[in-house]
Amino acid sequence: MAKKITSKDFDYVADYVKEEYDRRKGNRKDLNHVIKEIDRQVDMRPCLTHKLDANGAKDPTKAWMPEVELPLQAEALETLTSDVRSMMFPDSGPWFSAHAAMTDEYLARADFSAIVAGDENEVPTQINQDNADKLVHGLLESWHYESVLRANMDLINAESISYGVGIGRARKVKKSVIIDTAAGLKRADKFIPVLIPRSIKETYLDDREHILMNEGYMVGPLQIFTRKMMLEDLKSQANGSRDPSSDGGWMPGAVSDLEADEKGFVELLEAEGDFVIPRKTTGSIFSPATIVTVACGKNDIKVVRVRFRKSPYNSVITFPYHRERVDSAYPTSPLRKGMPLQAAAVQQMMYLDIVSCLNALPPIGYDRNDMWFAENGGPIIHPAAQWGTIGDINLHQIGNPAALFEVYQGYLRQYADVVGMHQARLGAQTLSHTTAYSKEVELQRGAVRTVDYVRSTLQGPMVKWLTMEYEMGLEDMKNETFYIDSYRGFV
Repeated sequence: MAKKITSKDFDYVADYVKEEYDRRKGNRKDLNHVIKEIDRQVDMRPCLTHKLDANGAKDPTKAWMPEVELPLQAEALETLTSDVRSMMFPDSGPWFSAHAAMTDEYLARADFSAIVAGDENEVPTQINQDNADKLVHGLLESWHYESVLRANMDLINAESISYGVGIGRARKVKKSVIIDTAAGLKRADKFIPVLIPRSIKETYLDDREHILMNEGYMVGPLQIFTRKMMLEDLKSQANGSRDPSSDGGWMPGAVSDLEADEKGFVELLEAEGDFVIPRKTTGSIFSPATIVTVACGKNDIKVVRVRFRKSPYNSVITFPYHRERVDSAYPTSPLRKGMPLQAAAVQQMMYLDIVSCLNALPPIGYDRNDMWFAENGGPIIHPAAQWGTIGDINLHQIGNPAALFEVYQGYLRQYADVVGMHQARLGAQTLSHTTAYSKEVELQRGAVRTVDYVRSTLQGPMVKWLTMEYEMGLEDMKNETFYIDSYRGFV
């Protein structure tokens, strides 16, 4: 199929990917702003807009005002990610089950007694359905350990809780290992399937899926990744394989024509999905399971890499938290719901701090004609201060700290209700619930949405990943030794 594609077709694909990227980037401009604001809140970097003047410059008269940020979002992200981890990967037992197809061909080929590492562990010497299931389960868990799946899932879940959707990309990764042979220790390359975390910040999801379904068509989604790269580094990589496999497909001629920006960078757009290249005379070209990399230079756009997936599955796996709109590819999340509430609580806390400070050290009015005040530049306020004057001193009370504190507490309660971060869930005993049973009930109510996310993730994206992982891993597996916990031994 690649021989049929002309340079004109590549130009069309490059323009199409760039236009689609620009359209999606423009459509999610508001979401990008929300993502930046959530990151600021989680990092607890104070917002300093209250210390600026009308022109956006620093106002020296406001330098005394506080610079703080509440830990609500950071605390929620830590707690929710921890809860998801404990629910998704429990210590009480395995988090998934495997079932092998026990065909006659499988039984004829499998010699269980030959692959068991000794019988001292009372490992059965005849294979049955349970043995075959444990082999598959043990093999997958071995890959999970080598690919640090649990740590990768922490990052994916954190993005889902923060921004509404986590992104994982499935691919085989080459790993150098040391094997013990009769001739001694040898280094060898081993390919293992890995679920790689990708950030939604550099990923633009396909938002046309349901539009096409309404017309009676269903094609694979086209996901677009973006990143900046030095042009010289790109030219070096483009000298690699031209074979359109998972690690090849480079087009060095297209890279040589690019011009970098002022800092020497070009923007890379990697689009994965099903492509349709229209033609007027010879018929359109349909290219499924294709990964196209487009480089955007200073004055030109070129396709610099084309790859064809062996697997029918799209390598991009999405982990949505909660979908609520048909016309948007981006679900919502606890931190997106809590973002405006934290901003409001911080603003109210700022007002409370400012008014409390003004009440503790109130502005003072005095008679400017008083000679003692004139010589000392006004009254100097400190404990046991003595003012040698008979002039009147007026203290100016500004604001009502008690009323502001009530409003501040209201925002904190509203945040806890929306995000589910009540005191019981954070490990504290609430004032209204004094019994352990009441605290447990409150904890369970707060965790309902987290349980729902874990359940939907295990039944959806994780099933897809396990299926892809098994098929990808078997392609390059030759002789594998791994541990099966139930046998307390290696096979």
